[in-house]
Amino acid sequence: MESIPANRRLWNRISGAYQHEHDPRIGAAPRLWGMYSIPDAHLRALGDVTGKRVLELGCGAGQWSRALAAEGATVIGLDLSEAQLAAAARAMGTARYPLVQGAAEQLPFAADSFDLVFCDFGGLSWAPPHLAVPQAARVLRPGGRLVFNVASPWFEACYDEAAGRVTTTLRQDYFGLNTIAEGDG
Repeated sequence: MESIPANRRLWNRISGAYQHEHDPRIGAAPRLWGMYSIPDAHLRALGDVTGKRVLELGCGAGQWSRALAAEGATVIGLDLSEAQLAAAARAMGTARYPLVQGAAEQLPFAADSFDLVFCDFGGLSWAPPHLAVPQAARVLRPGGRLVFNVASPWFEACYDEAAGRVTTTLRQDYFGLNTIAEGDG
């Protein structure tokens, strides 16, 4: 799984800049999903988390984990990056929750541990899905839910590197997408 060290290097390098740019929107109340900031109250993706054991895959600076812990969930924030976990520890408020370093494709938890596993552009965006989804299923309790928001392959197929944004023009072969290397790989 060569993607694990490459992803760790990338996120350790960009963590500060990423949080500076995105934290105000990610950490906004009410809970907002993705780059379009769609309120969870509209999507109802997570529902009532009170008393539920929740794993956030790729918690970053812990914005979602903090919100869910404050709502009464027993949350564990998992991230691959030491820098992201340090940002989460610094930002943690009165609602305390554990932070665990790990990869979505190798979850360090027992089977049937969580009622809800979720990510918003987190671990499932970066890990090979054929490895990460079975891991999420393994740690979910019977009847548990996997909820996620990740970039569509169309995002990558239409991303214009020079412009630094998604366009309406196909830039890469959709059927040729697999692993996408950024920066140092």
